[in-house]
Amino acid sequence: MPETIRSRWIILFAIFYVFVAYAFAFQVVPPAIDSIMKEFDIISHAQAGLLMTIVVIPGTLLALPTGILVDRYGIRLIGLASTVLTALGCTITAVGSSFDAILLGRLVLGMGGALMAIATYTIIPQWFPPQELGKAMGIYGIYMPLATVIAFPSSSMLILNYNWRYPFYVSTVLAVIAIGVFALLVKEGPLKGEKRKQSSSTLQALKNFELWKIGIVWLFFQVAALSFATWTPKLMEDFRGMDPVLASSLATAQMFAAIPFVPLYGLISDKIQKCKPFMVIGSTLMFITLTLIAYSPNSTLIPSIGALGIAAAMVPPMVMTLTSEVLGPSQAGKGFGVITICANVGVALGPPTIGTILDLTQSATLSYVTMATFSAAGAIVAYTLKTK
Repeated sequence: MPETIRSRWIILFAIFYVFVAYAFAFQVVPPAIDSIMKEFDIISHAQAGLLMTIVVIPGTLLALPTGILVDRYGIRLIGLASTVLTALGCTITAVGSSFDAILLGRLVLGMGGALMAIATYTIIPQWFPPQELGKAMGIYGIYMPLATVIAFPSSSMLILNYNWRYPFYVSTVLAVIAIGVFALLVKEGPLKGEKRKQSSSTLQALKNFELWKIGIVWLFFQVAALSFATWTPKLMEDFRGMDPVLASSLATAQMFAAIPFVPLYGLISDKIQKCKPFMVIGSTLMFITLTLIAYSPNSTLIPSIGALGIAAAMVPPMVMTLTSEVLGPSQAGKGFGVITICANVGVALGPPTIGTILDLTQSATLSYVTMATFSAAGAIVAYTLKTK
């Protein structure tokens, strides 16, 4: 048992690093959008938003097949392939000589991310029992806030001192290291064989309506959260008169606020054995705080953005915990396939939607209000869940 406990934490932190490397590569684009637009004469914000949304297109197509393959054949081969594709995508983007080449690199990165999301999330319920899933998912859920708070300011400084390609060089190095970390440390868990009779087939898993509602909540969350992260640096520069480093740092303030609260909420959910209230309250508070940000003067932006981070931290660990519990460890790959599809649709929908609104209205206020509306929709769907 001590050996199993030690192994589970080693594996959790190994896959945590692997996903942080991917998330860093994903999030270095927002601070670089202006530079890329200028170099390649891109005038449409909606077109520039493709740099984020094209990453999730492979996930929408590959998520469910990957989940089925992971449940049947395990996570080793697919997980290793995900790290190789991530490194390749970073490399192509870093050296791309045209906007199309950069988009190709982002597409390859998305292929790696699609495989990685399923493989890494699936392994957690193989190692952690149900009563500890909230804690494990809470710790793991820090990957995106942590990657973002590192990526935004570091990318801004690298771009100011060198050029926009340097953050992608760094992401390539991190991704290559991730290949070795995954190959050496990650393996199947002892709880993989546990099954849930009601979810013994792919068809039964896909017919689970509660699973799809969890996925829809995750979709709306991604629209709001990623749109905020993608466009806030530019909105703060263009409409609030901030310099690039300050604008990027302010965009990461919500992530700084979220980092300690994501595992805390997961731990509390384990103690009280409830997830739904966190999803409803978190989405509702996101609606309120995004609305406040839309109308806040510069002097009150930091507390409003910090409150957004604390609110947003409630949702991710609950989505992942409920997905694991609905289908059980042996079928978790299919469940994560479903919610990954939903997440990718949200990511694909969010930045271009806000970019289009920005193109049509030139209004930062309306951009943030639109993000808030998606959060409100997530709260409504979460309220209809029949799970605990």
